[in-house]
Amino acid sequence: MSLLTWLSAPPETTEDVWVWFTAVFIVYLIVRKGAVGLRGGQAPTNMARLSDAATFAGSLVVLIGIVHPATLKAVGDTTGFLIMAGVGGFFYGAEQLVGDHGLPG
Repeated sequence: MSLLTWLSAPPETTEDVWVWFTAVFIVYLIVRKGAVGLRGGQAPTNMARLSDAATFAGSLVVLIGIVHPATLKAVGDTTGFLIMAGVGGFFYGAEQLVGDHGLPG
């Protein structure tokens, strides 16, 4: 089974949800790095990339759960996804606050 075929099948167990989340997380990072390289732009900070990848993958899993009840059942409690998004968002926001364009330092 190819990666694309596997990713197109919604996860139906808790283990599949975490494997699927991790695969989407990694694919997101690879695609984002490639897109930045093609545009010749400046790559965002590591925390921004990790936060964005975790938020994207977690949100995608939860959205799939809305239309695929077995996925929503496998996701169960979304606390893990919310913690990842919250921690990533907090550090990203803090970095922006005190970075080059934020508070004087």
